[in-house]
Amino acid sequence: MKLSVIVPVYNVEKYLDKCLDSLVCQGIDDYEIIVVNDGTKDNSQDIIDRYVKEYPNIVRSFIKENGGLSDARNYGIKHATGEYITFLDSDDYVEKDLYKNMLALTNDGEADLVVADLQYEFEDGSEESFVKEGLNRVDDNDINSLFLSPLFSWNKLYKKELFDELKCQYPVGLWYEDIPVTLKFFSSIKNVAYYSGTAYHYLQRSSSIMGSSYNDKMYDIFTIFEGVVKDFKERNVYDKFHDELEYLLVEHFLVYGAFRFLRTEHYKEMMPKAFKFVKEYFPGYKKNKYIKTLGKKNEIFLMTNNKLTMPFWHWYLTK
Repeated sequence: MKLSVIVPVYNVEKYLDKCLDSLVCQGIDDYEIIVVNDGTKDNSQDIIDRYVKEYPNIVRSFIKENGGLSDARNYGIKHATGEYITFLDSDDYVEKDLYKNMLALTNDGEADLVVADLQYEFEDGSEESFVKEGLNRVDDNDINSLFLSPLFSWNKLYKKELFDELKCQYPVGLWYEDIPVTLKFFSSIKNVAYYSGTAYHYLQRSSSIMGSSYNDKMYDIFTIFEGVVKDFKERNVYDKFHDELEYLLVEHFLVYGAFRFLRTEHYKEMMPKAFKFVKEYFPGYKKNKYIKTLGKKNEIFLMTNNKLTMPFWHWYLTK
């Protein structure tokens, strides 16, 4: 089996057909689509059953009690038999032949990881907006620069053998679950390949959990990165990736994370906690060599966002 595509499903009947349609036309002779029904409450299973009936040699259906996205992914990994595994969120979709093209870059199994570009697709009935992201800041054959790419789990092919050796498990019950697994994999691989064509369509749903204005789960980012730093130190790769980790904390707490924190009424609690967290691990973060890759506007925001200017930025981002 060349590839296992793991698709967790929970209350996505509106999007599931488009997702699965994009998967059954990948032009691969030997692959499987592992669909994990994570206790869905809508009619998603009826849709899954239809695809199992129509594509019995490709689509495999599993039903489990609700445990969340991480639990569903972990469940799918246990049942995957492919040489490579990948993930697809059930409200997203991929381009035809994407995985065929990515597999071609593995060089008969030499690549530990293949990373694809992605597009943000905004749910708007009157207008379709796409924002190109992905590999624009990543240099070929440079593992360290991978840390500058999006840390999502689903725009990547992973060699399953290495995934198992590293005992990669998505943290159950936490937001930002992609980060610890992706970073553990990044810091352990030797060979990576990049696919830069149109690839993965990431639907931005206003009703999604991560799209909500405030949730106590936002604080999970602190737990996640505490675990990441601890893991890197225990595996003796902290010094090797010091600058990259420093940059990621800046990015997730003081730039993109700050945009989210400052849009809530809880910013007076969250932002000081974020400043303290980053300074505790990396007091010299403002001199990080990767900050310039953020772009001028984000760099200005980083340098001017502090305890005194927080009220202004809160007003500006919520007006």
